[in-house]
Amino acid sequence: MTRRWRRLPALLLGLGAFGWSGAGRAGDFQECRRNLHIDNCATIPCGAQPAPAGTYINKYIQIQETKAELDDFVFYKHMWYKGGAILGPLGRYQLDLMTARLAETPFPVVIETSKNEKLDEQRRDVILALLKMRGFDDPSRVVVAYPIAEGMYGDEAPRIYLGLIGLNQYFNNGIYGGYGFNNFGFGFGGFSGGLGFRGF
Repeated sequence: MTRRWRRLPALLLGLGAFGWSGAGRAGDFQECRRNLHIDNCATIPCGAQPAPAGTYINKYIQIQETKAELDDFVFYKHMWYKGGAILGPLGRYQLDLMTARLAETPFPVVIETSKNEKLDEQRRDVILALLKMRGFDDPSRVVVAYPIAEGMYGDEAPRIYLGLIGLNQYFNNGIYGGYGFNNFGFGFGGFSGGLGFRGF
């Protein structure tokens, strides 16, 4: 008997010890074999074509855009004069923007809750009266609720502020191209400022 065949009994004993006996694993082997032969295209009709490129990512973008538009129909707490039931300048401006689009959109008019039921009801009555003066007489569209858009933390303010007053904080100010000032100094063109000088 050759050396190779001498090792076969020990190998079979080892497999049996770990549960790989023919009787014990026959069902698992058949199940594995069936899974390897699954036709994943069986439910796809002949001649079907995949959706055009960008179909699903564009749908995701449209959902995000719709959620952003919802925020155009919200009266926030800071839009009320001195926290009362009279619209301030920003609130009146928001009302004008809403009424210009309200007839062609299905979005509700949301009044951010003050967590004071009496004050919330007074504010709702004010908005209903103002909308009625503008030709919108559907009280079911005006609700008191928490807006979908979340607030920001205070530590986000400096970064956003610098982005508002800068020449494009990341892509046109000497970090990734273009020229201008950034957080580290002045640069011109190219990555990390390129030509010019940068201070720290």
